[in-house]
Amino acid sequence: MTDKVLDQAIDWLVKLESSQHAPSVSAACLAWRQADPTHEARWQALQEAQACFPLARELPSGVAISTLGNQGRRTAIKTLGLGIFGLGMAGGALQQSPWRRSFADYSTSTGERRRFALADGSTVQLDSRSAMDVRLDSRGRRILLREGQAYVQTALDALQRPLCVTTAQGRYETTNAAFNLCQENGYTRLTVDQGSVAVQLPGQAPARAQAGQQWRIDSAGSRLVERPTFEGSAWVRGVLIARDMPLQAVLDQLGRQRAGWVGCDPAVAGLKISGVFQLDDTDNALRTLTHTLPVRLVWRTSLWVRIVPA
Repeated sequence: MTDKVLDQAIDWLVKLESSQHAPSVSAACLAWRQADPTHEARWQALQEAQACFPLARELPSGVAISTLGNQGRRTAIKTLGLGIFGLGMAGGALQQSPWRRSFADYSTSTGERRRFALADGSTVQLDSRSAMDVRLDSRGRRILLREGQAYVQTALDALQRPLCVTTAQGRYETTNAAFNLCQENGYTRLTVDQGSVAVQLPGQAPARAQAGQQWRIDSAGSRLVERPTFEGSAWVRGVLIARDMPLQAVLDQLGRQRAGWVGCDPAVAGLKISGVFQLDDTDNALRTLTHTLPVRLVWRTSLWVRIVPA
């Protein structure tokens, strides 16, 4: 199996093990991970591989890798990495897999939305099919959003340390704000309800997202969305509020909340719709589409539905 990005991820893991996580190496590795969603996917795969495969469990933490030379480390790590990819968990499938969520500090299943209180007084609500890791210690307040969507309400810190949330596309820092982060296919969507959030991307000057704004962050950079097609944090209240939103985008949001598959005929995917849809009853939400658009639903089972022209 040839995977240049996997090779790069392995090289970074070896460097971190060799340098005992020197700050400069850790910072360079983080910049590489944030440079491309595929980088983060491969990196997470290696982390999960080490946690799951026998080679990583045979010796105490760190010993199985640190007692080997650099070439030995690389060979061992690659064995782990290829093992997990051999199970069919590479790329996008890994990004959306219950496998990823099972190793997170906090996670939700399909259709589940949960609120978590953190030790610093902050709260995070996770949307359906979402996962995050949290680190609160003397070095700072850090959250890694592994997958899905999270609504963060930060608490003021006695040491005035910012809360830092990382996604595959960038890093977001604030000392006191309420904001939503959603990892979509290849980009992150940021919606700020209160306060302001600093958007930091590798090699770029930080941008400041203000209350009432929605931003899109991808490999090309960060940009303000002038006319958002839906309310980014409305899911916290159990609804999807759409404003001239393409039908396909509506289905993507509803599909996050339900088990099974929701498809759309390309002939109607671009139709625009506005409305309020209840996320706890996605079957009914799908049916309401037929009341305002020239479409109909084709059901094969309760878990398979396709929207086609009427």
